[in-house]
Amino acid sequence: MPQQPPSTPSVRLLWLEMIKALAILWIITNHLVERIFGFPYIANPTADWPSLAVRLAQLQPLRGIGVWDVPVNLLRYVGWTGDQGVNLFFIASGFGLTWGLMRRSAPDRLALVPFYRARAARIYPLWWTLHAAAACASILLHRYETLGDPRLVLSAIGFRATPESLYYLVPSWWYIGSLIQMYLIFPFLWLLLRRYGPNRLMIAAGGIGLVVRGIGLLTLCSALDAWARGAWCITRLPEFVFGIWLAAVMHNDGQRVIGVVRHTGVRLLCALAYGLGTVLSLTLLGNAVAPLILGGSLFLLLLGAWYGTLDRGSIARIGLWLGRHSYGLFLVHQPIIHAIIPKGGADVSTEHLLLASAASVLLSLVATVGVEAIVAAISAAAGGVRSKPRLRWVAGAMLAGALSLLWVGEAIVERVAPQEVFGWGERPALEPDATVGWKLRPDRETRLRWECYDYNVSANALGFPGPLYPESRQGGSLRILTAGDAFTSAEGVDTVTAWPRRLEDGLRAQLGTPVEVMNFAITGYGPNQYAAVIEAFAPRYRPDLIMLGMFVNDLEDVLVSTRAFQASIGFGRRDPNGWLAFFTAAHLRRLISLRAGDWVSENLRRRPGPHGCFLGQIAALDRDPPSEEAQKRGLGQRLSQIAGVARQIGAQVVLVMIPAPAQICGPDSLAYYPHGINLRDRESFDMERPQRLIQEAADQLSLPTVDLRPVLSNAPACPYFSCNMHWTAEGHRIAAEALVGYVLAHLPGM
Repeated sequence: MPQQPPSTPSVRLLWLEMIKALAILWIITNHLVERIFGFPYIANPTADWPSLAVRLAQLQPLRGIGVWDVPVNLLRYVGWTGDQGVNLFFIASGFGLTWGLMRRSAPDRLALVPFYRARAARIYPLWWTLHAAAACASILLHRYETLGDPRLVLSAIGFRATPESLYYLVPSWWYIGSLIQMYLIFPFLWLLLRRYGPNRLMIAAGGIGLVVRGIGLLTLCSALDAWARGAWCITRLPEFVFGIWLAAVMHNDGQRVIGVVRHTGVRLLCALAYGLGTVLSLTLLGNAVAPLILGGSLFLLLLGAWYGTLDRGSIARIGLWLGRHSYGLFLVHQPIIHAIIPKGGADVSTEHLLLASAASVLLSLVATVGVEAIVAAISAAAGGVRSKPRLRWVAGAMLAGALSLLWVGEAIVERVAPQEVFGWGERPALEPDATVGWKLRPDRETRLRWECYDYNVSANALGFPGPLYPESRQGGSLRILTAGDAFTSAEGVDTVTAWPRRLEDGLRAQLGTPVEVMNFAITGYGPNQYAAVIEAFAPRYRPDLIMLGMFVNDLEDVLVSTRAFQASIGFGRRDPNGWLAFFTAAHLRRLISLRAGDWVSENLRRRPGPHGCFLGQIAALDRDPPSEEAQKRGLGQRLSQIAGVARQIGAQVVLVMIPAPAQICGPDSLAYYPHGINLRDRESFDMERPQRLIQEAADQLSLPTVDLRPVLSNAPACPYFSCNMHWTAEGHRIAAEALVGYVLAHLPGM
């Protein structure tokens, strides 16, 4: 009768669970370190793997962190070797399967259906729950393409065996796809084990895996990373079979095996093998055998250290818990790390990175418990309901309750704080146009409500805001054509309140003669649309003066095609206030997405919130944007085009430079002002950049400009909405008064 190891729980369970606990903690550390310090070259051959000198140079210790030099470098090296935790998992999986079957005296030929059913019950409930969560998150974040991606279905099945699918959704989940393949072939390996014994199985199956892995490393190029990682289980078969072999020999003579692995010479040999595996992992062909050498030697060292020596102390209990929950922890931890830890750790102190790392680990533990509890509750409910009708009733009641809460929340958000969904918030008032890209729906008044805005847009017969005057005009009248974007059209306030209307009223009062201000501004317009509008309408209406309202984002908009703008507006998409928006809780999801996204970015990742940066137009103030030369070139071309049209009709052009909210109002006035932004940091920001570039382009064409920053800065209160990026009615009044003064001062030369 084969001699078996002692069967006490501390011996039979704790040592293996402790190895799994170590493996999962090592893997988590690996993903934390890779997030901060980047991907290590060692043990990770890829198609663009750099030279050996570069691989070695990457391992040089970091310096200049002060008291953190030693601990940070230690954490970095430990994390960069964390892929070996996967080696331990492969070995532990092979060992656990084999050990359990041998203790039950399983037959040589396994019954496939019960075996696969048991493995599926272990893998898929949590796996499918997290895939469903990923699908829900994609809806919440408006990434609907995820739902139509076939990789989502393939991943849910467990197929992640191609370079395109290997790292889909969560990169670390590649291991589950490989493990499922191992489970599929295990009955065949078990049959070979029972028929030929553990040694022959290890030599044959392990040897084949090593040879095939080595051939792939030498011959593959574009798929090298997927092959080395384990997209196909044969490349990681040696570690899995090593676990099978070890379980078999321990079952046959456990005490002798333990005695051997505890021998000082064997321990020294394992330590030397671990060092050799580390060296081999720096070379391409060495990576054919390095995972087996590293994983096998470390597994034996841990087996000798922990087998039969563990008790039920606090450390053992923690290890047992981590080991038993290692699967759930493996699945949930990397998305949490990516959400909390900024990639590269840029502009974040070492202390904050350490605190964020600790927070991500703690949150991963909490999330694991929560997700596993949900899966357990669903399984218990399904298992406790014997009759199918009752099961349907319980499931239907749960679904109805969840949907009711969702729809109540959607109704509240739609009424109190409607959002921009299915395109721009202004889309209900817009329509596409072949000449200028898009314009207002002609002869319509539209009420728009979204993100604290509630205003009416009035369109004339041409589809532009404000009144429409005849092409022929009264003698002695002053005609002005205004063009621009949302600040001129205007967004957030009623059309009658926009500065072009106030300009008209102010000039009439001052001059006492007919004044006609024709507003051809539309929300979202940029220099490309300005030029198209002026070419189309200035020759028809022949204004004396063209006033072009230029916002700071025009430097970016000039590089965006009209087709791209039309796509972002959302023409042809569903009604943002229709039944589909309600039943899919579009407004509620958008609100949560914006608030949660900025909160995570600002409070956990210590980076400015992206939505706040957009509303404040922080990007326009970056000191050295990579596309600056293209922006200057595009802006110059469009202004030259506009100036040419003006010369042909004898009109003058003046550029009205409209500042960003962040240039005028501070954090106390703008609720969305992104945390962590210091616009006085001259290394990162240039507060003069937008106006300077516009002025340079205007000077080249001898076009006069009006900079509205001085008058807006002197306003008694912030002239921008605190919850959005455009002017309040007071802001339009201030701008109009300044422009009335400019026109009156320059009227004789017009």
